[in-house]
Order: sequence, then C-alpha cells, then structure tokens
Amino acid sequence: MRSPLQVALALALGVGCSSEAAPTPAERAPAFRHQALFDRVASSADGFTVVEGDWLEDYGDAPFYGLAASSRLVAGGRAEPWGGRAAAARARARTLIDSADFVNGDVNELAMSALGLIEHAAATGDLGDVEALEVFLKKLQTLAAALGHYLASVPVESWAFRTYGPTSITALVGLVALQHAHLVGGEHREEHVEFAKALEAATVREAWTGAHFAFAPGEPRLDLYPNVAMTLLESRLYQLTGDPAYRDRASQLHAAIQPLRLAESPAHYYTEYSAVEMGAKTRDYSTLSAHNYLMFSLLLLFESTGEPRFLEEADSVLDWVDRDLSGEWCLSHVHDEPCAPACTSAPVCVAGACAEERCGPGVLHHRIDGRVALPSDPEFFCSGCNLQLLYVLWYRQQL
Repeated sequence: MRSPLQVALALALGVGCSSEAAPTPAERAPAFRHQALFDRVASSADGFTVVEGDWLEDYGDAPFYGLAASSRLVAGGRAEPWGGRAAAARARARTLIDSADFVNGDVNELAMSALGLIEHAAATGDLGDVEALEVFLKKLQTLAAALGHYLASVPVESWAFRTYGPTSITALVGLVALQHAHLVGGEHREEHVEFAKALEAATVREAWTGAHFAFAPGEPRLDLYPNVAMTLLESRLYQLTGDPAYRDRASQLHAAIQPLRLAESPAHYYTEYSAVEMGAKTRDYSTLSAHNYLMFSLLLLFESTGEPRFLEEADSVLDWVDRDLSGEWCLSHVHDEPCAPACTSAPVCVAGACAEERCGPGVLHHRIDGRVALPSDPEFFCSGCNLQLLYVLWYRQQL
C-alpha cells in the first residue's frame, strides 16, 4: 500500500506516479491553450441528467469519466457542483463492482466503474475502495485467464463488444489493471502489471496483422478504436516496466493509423466503427468518442517518448473538436421515451418523470459527410463523451 507521502506526491503531480524508467517531459510541454473549451464543457455539464450517480445520456462512459472528471475537479477546488456528483457516482460505481456479474452484466460498464474508482482514489487519497477493486480485478483475471487472455468470447451479450470489438475491450480491461498499478499501487501492483502483459501478448497473438491491430480475429480491417486503445495499453506498460518494446509498439501504432487521417490541421480521423449505423455516405465521418481515446493515447505517447509531435497533434484534435463538433442539444433530442401517464404539464419525459425542455451548448456525437450531427441522426449527443472530453482536457492541462 502507498504511504501517505506517496499519495501526497501523486496528488501533487495530478496524474499519479510514473515508473522511474519513463521520461518526465512535462517541462517541455507547451502551455495549455484550450481553457475556454475546458470551461465551456465543464459548464455545459450542469445540464446533464444525473439520477443517483448515473448520467442518463452517457452511452456507458460516465462511470469512468464522470467520476474521474468530478473527482479531479473537486480535488482542484471546484467542490460545487462537482462534490455531490462525485459522491453519488462513486457510490454507484462501488455498487456495480461489488456485485460484478460478468455473465449477466455489462463488462464495459463494470470496467468503466473500476477505472472511475481508481481515479477517485488517486484524486482524493481516499483508499476506501481499494480492497473492493482488488477483489474485482481478481475476478477479471480469472475470467480473462479462462478465455486465454483475449476477450473474444465473453459469455455475455454486450453492445460494447459488437460496437468496439474484442481487441478494444481487451485493451480496456488491461488498462484497468495498469491504471490501478500506476495510480494506486499496493501489494498486488506487480501482479496487475503481469496480468496486463498477458493480455497484451494474447492480443498480439490473436489480433496483430503485422501492421496494426485488427478489430477482431477474422476482421483485419484498420480501425481507429482498437489501435488507440492498444496504444494506451502499450504506453502504460512501458511506463510501468521500462521495456522499450512497449513504447516502440505504441509509436508504431500511431504510424499505422495514419491512412485513416482526414486532415493534417486540425487533425481528425475516419472512425469506421459506427459509420454504417449513422448512414455515412463518404469517409468524412468522425466521432467524439473515438477522438477522446485518440487524444488520451497521444498524451500517453508524449509522456512515454517525450516527442512534442504527439502533444501537438492532441492539441490539434482539440482544435477540431472545438471548431467542428460544437453545437446545441436539448433534452427532447435525447429523451424520447414515453411517460405514463403521458406528459401534459411539461413537454419532455426524463427518467419516467415529466420535465421542462432544456437546451444548451455541448460537443456533439459526430461529424458526418460535411456536417455536424443532427437530432434526426441515430445518435446525436452523448454526455459521457463530453465528460470524457473534460477528463482529457484536465489531463492535458496537467502537462
């Protein structure tokens, strides 16, 4: 277990303690220039619907990024309105991992909940969830070992596996273990690193094409999600082990995704995983979610290599998000469920109750065929993606 001094150091550094093998490029990072976007995204989150710690418009991301962002903002002095949100989100995440059921539950939401609790511990120094996290990680290790450490046949019907593919989900599970080792430590730290190494090796065996990671075995296409997810895993592995092979693979993956790049400046990429579902007619299709993971991977690449080009690209992607994905959303755009009895006193049904219409600024779900998302698209706005963007902006700010 970390000493109080180690926790204090982690809090002072903001992103936790890295391996001694990793460089410390923070001194070479240019100034953060997206404060206005940070403030706008933080402010727009006041319009998100939260019920007992559950962000309702989140598409499953908020158990990590809602809890992580709110915990980090509270630690930075923004107790209002983030303190209550952090407490409620923490309680919900803890309930989910305490009752984790990998057969009937949502593996993606469970992994996100664990990641959120890890961030909360790192942000606050409160280690009250660590024992429960260790139990959860042991369950994950048992499941992964039974599947040969590549999660292609998880015994549950999951939208996340269908949407993002087993390579991405395997990388996410590995990231849970590595984030715990990186930010919390503890007596099982090396065990968690070894678990992630086993996942990485199995993913290379099952999904490496020789140039990039496949979406899934039998689906070798180049897709952004699995490759940026594996970049996160490889970069954290390098930071925790000092083995340059992981750093080199992470850099190689950045080179591998360049055929998907749609523009040099501001930088953005084609994201195929939901293009057909959204009705894209061209390769001009890019989602906020995939670009959040891309930016997170670029920030870890910068930490791992010290190469300014990765940070410059992350800043360029933020320029694109600010310029091309900003818009307005309303409750009625994302809540179309009926109330019983039907609403007469207020026009929108939210979580089974009638509510007044509310509109405000936000960052929309995607850009498609030369235009930003429309309410008539199958997906329009995702609060979890906005909370993820807020976390990425916070992370960039710390550098």
